[in-house]
Order: sequence, then C-alpha cells, then structure tokens
Amino acid sequence: MSIGILSRLSSSEARASYFYGSMFLAVGVAVPFLPLWLRHKGFSDADIGILNAIPVWTMVLINIFVGRLADKASDWRQVIILCSIIAAVAPFFLFSTNDVWPIIIVWTMCVLPVMALSPIVDAATVRMTRRRGTDFALIRVWGTVGYVAANLVGGWYLGWAGIALFLPLFVGLCFIRGVFSLQLPAFRATAPEDAKLKAENKNAPPPHRLQAQEFNHMFRPWFMLAIIGSALITASHGPLYTFGSLLWDGQGIGKEIIGPLWAIGSAAEVLVFLAFARIARRFSARHLMLFAACMTCMRWYGMTLELPVYGYFLLQMLHAFSFGVTYLGTLNFVANWTAEKFAAEAQSTVQVLGQGLLATLVFGFGFVYAQMGAQAFALSAAIAAIGGLCVMGSLLLINPRSEA
Repeated sequence: MSIGILSRLSSSEARASYFYGSMFLAVGVAVPFLPLWLRHKGFSDADIGILNAIPVWTMVLINIFVGRLADKASDWRQVIILCSIIAAVAPFFLFSTNDVWPIIIVWTMCVLPVMALSPIVDAATVRMTRRRGTDFALIRVWGTVGYVAANLVGGWYLGWAGIALFLPLFVGLCFIRGVFSLQLPAFRATAPEDAKLKAENKNAPPPHRLQAQEFNHMFRPWFMLAIIGSALITASHGPLYTFGSLLWDGQGIGKEIIGPLWAIGSAAEVLVFLAFARIARRFSARHLMLFAACMTCMRWYGMTLELPVYGYFLLQMLHAFSFGVTYLGTLNFVANWTAEKFAAEAQSTVQVLGQGLLATLVFGFGFVYAQMGAQAFALSAAIAAIGGLCVMGSLLLINPRSEA
C-alpha cells in the first residue's frame, strides 16, 4: 500500500468518517426496532411516547451548556469522546432492568450523551472541512451508510432470531461507537497538518456583515425564523421514528420488510449527501429548507393513507429531502452566519429548538396515535407546513441575494 493511500486513510477527514460510520449503527437498530422491543416488554403506546420524550426534554435543558463547554475546551474532540464513552457504558444496565420506569431512566442515560455529542461533532467537522477545503457531506454520508447497514442487518437478524435479542445487538453497537471515538482527530486549527492553512488564512477577508460574531447576535428575527422553521420540519419526523414500525407491524408488514423500509429512506439520503456540494452552489440554504418543507408535508400526508408496501417505500424515499436537505441546509446556514468561536454552542442551540419541539410532539402524539392510528400523521404534516411558513418569513425579511 502506497504512502499516499495510507496518508488518506489516516487523515483527519478519514478518521472523522470512521466515527460517523460507527455513530449511527446503534441508532439504525434502535429507530426501527426499539418500539417493537418495548411492546415485547409490555410498554403501552403512551409509555413508548414518554420514553422517547423524556431524554429529549432533559437534553433541551442542558444541550446549550454542553455546547458551551465544548467551545471552551482546547478541542471539541474531548467532549465528543467523553459523551461517547458514557453512551457505551450506560446500555449495559438495561440487562438488569425490567420495569417500565427503570427502563425509561436507563434509556435516558443511554440517549442523552449521543444527543449531546451530535451537534458538537457536526459543528466541529463542518469547521474543519471548511478550513481545509474539503466536503463535509462526503464525511457525514458515512453516518448514513452505517445507519442503512444497521437497518438491513438488524432487520434480517431480529427477524431470524427474534425481537428479544434486540438488546445485546444495541449494546454491542454502542460499545463500537465508544471505541471509534478514541481515534478522532483534533478539529481546531491546532493540528500540525493545519499549520500551513492557518498561516495562509492570516490575510482572509473580514467576516460578512450578516455573520453573528457573538452568541446573542443569533437571535435576530431573520435568523431565528429560519432556525425555528427547520426545527419544526425536523420535529415533524418524531412520530414516524417512534410509531412508524408499530404502524407497519400492525398492518402485517414483517420485520424483515420493516428494516428495508427504514433503510431505503437513508439510502436515498446518501444520494443527497453525495450531490449536496453542487446543489448548495446553485441554491441558498433557506430555499433548500423551504423545498424540504414541501416534500415533508407530502410525505406525512401519504402516511395517513392506507397504502400497499411499495407505497411506503416511495414515501420513505422522500426522507432524502425531508431530513437530508433540511439537515444539510440548516447546518450550512448556521455555519455561514455564525463565528467559529461559538460553533458548538450555536449548533447545540439549533438542536435544542428541534429537540424541544420533537419531544412535545412525540409525547402528545402517543395519545393521538392511540385514538386515530395512521390519521394522526396529519399533525406531522401541519407542523412541517408551519415550518415552511417560518422559512418563507425569513426569506421575506432578508433576501438571499444579501448573503452574497
């Protein structure tokens, strides 16, 4: 193997890619199959809604402070590793827990560290790639690849072995994520390989007049309307993540099909990640978010209908737009218009808004779904539509041409 190949395989971008690939393995198993495992353990629909909502509400209270702590550390890497190790150890306690509330408490400890590290690793990797002239989406795509692999392999394995073996699979994948965090690179411009880049950037032009140089500058109406809109679009996915598998299982769709149903959406998302750099050069981040809101409304309206299996596969492919475009558009929007010194705190603030809305929607949706079934997804469509109106309001306040 040549030195050039070895260098690429050990580069900062490659090491971040390895972590993203491991980061979503456990998530790829939990999203489709946790509700089925909880139903196997005797949880009601309301219990499942509470279990999914409590970690998010808790994270809303602490996420900004975790981001602030990460910004003050010598490198964002330290906080990411700490969260990953906690998330690797906590799931082992699920083996000795059987009752509803103990499971909810332990599950909260499993989920909180992952939710805390997610905006930090996103912000850190975006800043690193922008400084080095590389493409964040080509790194982040490995998270989706890992998620798809976990969907497919997990669906096959649990369909063959039974849902009772969900727990050992989940615990093992959480442990793998903790191990891969240890090889993460230094993200700030203190890495030896970045010394030349740092010297070249001394003559960089001053920041754009619209860019927030202090944390409180984020709260300008045009900026916050876009962020709130993104949060609403993202939150509208919560009911699908929590009850989608239950809906399909109740319609007689087997576990060996439920895994691919989740995987097809993420596979479509991969295409967006691969093409996003070219797309982002042609359209503003907020126009992409508005387009995503329209696709999201279409997706949730489709979920209210009684469809054949192939219809759900088509709806799941809209995940490329409803999540992929919203996620990358928002990430670019925040990175464009906030300074690096509070990058993690800014990204954590964005996630707090989405998490708070998601937790509230998931908690209430559990009761609505118990009464209305698939028709309850009309609520998700309405939430996404409101998000689109917020993004449109931001566009009316500040025309994207002003961003140039």
